[in-house]
Amino acid sequence: MGIDIFDKELCTFLFNKTRRSLLALLYGRPDETFYINQLMQSTGSGSGAVQRELKLMTEAGVLSRKQSGNLVYYQANPHCPIFDELKSIVRKTFGVTDVIRQSLATKADKVRVAFIFGSVARSADDRRSDIDVMVVGRISFGDVVSLLSSAEEKLGREVNPVVYPVSEFKQKVKEDHHFVKTVLDEGEKIFLIGDEGELRRLAG
Repeated sequence: MGIDIFDKELCTFLFNKTRRSLLALLYGRPDETFYINQLMQSTGSGSGAVQRELKLMTEAGVLSRKQSGNLVYYQANPHCPIFDELKSIVRKTFGVTDVIRQSLATKADKVRVAFIFGSVARSADDRRSDIDVMVVGRISFGDVVSLLSSAEEKLGREVNPVVYPVSEFKQKVKEDHHFVKTVLDEGEKIFLIGDEGELRRLAG
């Protein structure tokens, strides 16, 4: 089953820009702790806005707060009643997915379909997990690697692209190529460009 992201506008309505940026970092990397200066640098927001959102989310139980000397650290709170739901929202909208989608945007016209598969799509990843991305279209492997480098830097994780020209992808589907068949048969996919229908047309 693939996941198409049509609810970004809803997330924009529910979460302001600073809160989205903070959640994207903290719930995108829930095993890590961050201090305020790191969060300000990552979000590009001012001290007042960041501290206000951190206070609200800590009081709501969304974040945990720890102090070590003069430094205060924040982390996604694993005991939050909606911890898994927030991780899922972040992953599928303004977190990992949005960062990678934006990195591919300048060459989107050369891509028929692109999607995240593997542990990230299954919500079975951790901070050490690579992010697996399949891209099919008129774009080279080198171009995709170059485009994704900014996403790797922002996410602090390795992104592993698998890139096929349309004709090669169709041929591999026809030949029941083990890897391609495994990816196609896998349940969860998070679509970045194109959708499940376009993937079926390419594989048909």
